Amino acid sequence: MIKKLISLFSIFLAISVITFFLVKLSPGDPAQNYLRASRVSITTETLAAARKNLGLDKPLHIQYFNWLANILKGDFGTSYTKKAPVTELVTEAIVPTFQLGTFSFIILIILSPLLGVLSAIKRNTAFDYIIQVLSYTGVSLPTFWLGYILIIFFSVSLKILPVSGRGDWKNFILPCITLVLPLIAQTTFFIRKNILEEMEKAHVENAIIRGVSKKRIILNHLLRNTSIPIITVLSSNIMYLLTGSVLIEEIFAWPGIGKLFTTAVKTGDFPLIQILLLFFGIMSIIVNEFTQALVKYMDPRLRIKENSKTGGAL
Repeated sequence: MIKKLISLFSIFLAISVITFFLVKLSPGDPAQNYLRASRVSITTETLAAARKNLGLDKPLHIQYFNWLANILKGDFGTSYTKKAPVTELVTEAIVPTFQLGTFSFIILIILSPLLGVLSAIKRNTAFDYIIQVLSYTGVSLPTFWLGYILIIFFSVSLKILPVSGRGDWKNFILPCITLVLPLIAQTTFFIRKNILEEMEKAHVENAIIRGVSKKRIILNHLLRNTSIPIITVLSSNIMYLLTGSVLIEEIFAWPGIGKLFTTAVKTGDFPLIQILLLFFGIMSIIVNEFTQALVKYMDPRLRIKENSKTGGAL
């Protein structure tokens, strides 16, 4: 446990260093952005005062340690443009993004395994060919193009779905489809491939020869033995549903993390950019740890191996 905590803290420090210096290396002067957002004339005197007020007159390493110390105390700074603590802005934006990601993930975990398994079982049939064509097409479609096409067709032409905003359940349909469709295509193709590889193994052929029912073969042999790679790829898609929503939220004016991030980049709101990049990095750590824990739970061989190592160390 101590080793795991040290490892996670080391990763957090690495992410914080990368986040801080990437923002610092980006074009634009934070002091000028601050003055523009405050509607103050940019002069030599006001720039010097702004740099001193923001702590930008100190060396970079001092700025980083001051920023890190404030973060560890829970102070992430104040937004230049909105004049509010960035933690409040991020907290408000997290809910819409998580709602969109949750609905999209539910659609993904229902459709992808179903289509992937059926396509593999009905190999070389019309259904299989249709699923393969749709999978290749879904993977190849640019997300921004798909979003605008859906808006033109369902909102402008048919006028049955809202164009943008976050209102009732109808507002979720187009963003969810745009966000999850490429993932469904990619994951379906991955599951189909793994199921086909498993079907060629000896234990599946023996089960068929013994007259085991198709349902038991699918549940006990195919899905059980391919569950770990399927769970891994599904879990890895969680991060895409959070970071991939940046473009989707901009297209559909969805008031989430992605929309907040693009607005911060456009206005040069450095404190907001920093906390959002840090948030994406921390979320990737959480998702990765969750995936590893889930895989260990599903695969007893990994638990036995880890326990044997622990026992050897003791």
